[in-house]
Amino acid sequence: MARYPWYTQVTDAVHRLTVLSLIGGSAWMMGSLGYTMYQNGKKYEQKMTQQLDPEEKREMEGAASSAE
Repeated sequence: MARYPWYTQVTDAVHRLTVLSLIGGSAWMMGSLGYTMYQNGKKYEQKMTQQLDPEEKREMEGAASSAE
């Protein structure tokens, strides 16, 4: 097997690390974004249900249980 020059090996290693960093960073950011959106959705839902009167709460609970 032919051995590549040192500068080709270094360039290859830098390229591989760059690609892995971009892919890993993108996956990390997508996971963080999904988690943040999920948590904010739960907080928004709790906030909205606290503002409803008791009759509207019963209607919301009925709609949620029938959807399951």
